Amino acid sequence: MRIRYLVLPAILAVAVILTGCSCKEYEEQIVALDAQIADLQQQLGEREATLAECNDLTEELRKSIRDAEMENAVIIEQRDNRYVEITLTDAVTFSSSQFIVLDTMVPALRAVADAVRNRPDFKVYVEGHTDNVGIAEEFLDRWPSNWELGAFRAAAVTRYLTNDLDLPAERFAAVSYGPFHPVAGNDTPEGRQQNRRVVITLEKVTDY
Repeated sequence: MRIRYLVLPAILAVAVILTGCSCKEYEEQIVALDAQIADLQQQLGEREATLAECNDLTEELRKSIRDAEMENAVIIEQRDNRYVEITLTDAVTFSSSQFIVLDTMVPALRAVADAVRNRPDFKVYVEGHTDNVGIAEEFLDRWPSNWELGAFRAAAVTRYLTNDLDLPAERFAAVSYGPFHPVAGNDTPEGRQQNRRVVITLEKVTDY
């Protein structure tokens, strides 16, 4: 990419000769081109710095999850160059039709809190996902559908991270996808188990 930027002035010089542009016009075009190159190089540097920071965050989280012996229950993935995604599986999240944060989930939430506490330029999105099994009759007054259950669960995780672990609430957003973003088929118990999950996405805030 940088080689191409260095070749552009030479190409422009040839164009000046062929079109009969004045030296002043040529100099103005060179100045404008240099500014564009500097801007692109700055953006490239920012993207590289963001990617490096997300790499560090991902590795820090993976180490914390290994130390907590939760590798089989928590999945950590890096998305693009500014997103880190933590999936809390059904193995550690909630009891059936409940939204109380269990002790099994706490080590993973502490790992998230420790990782982002000193990274104020990361936003935190908490997603509640469910399977497609209808709400049990005794809980319908509280949750008419899986939309509400997913929302309660996302809010419970957000509340724990902000109230119990003292992260700034203004950095958070909670959302429910209910059963509509499955990662497996809902026609088997194993598939439904995979779909019952909480996903925490950490987004590096950038200007580009």
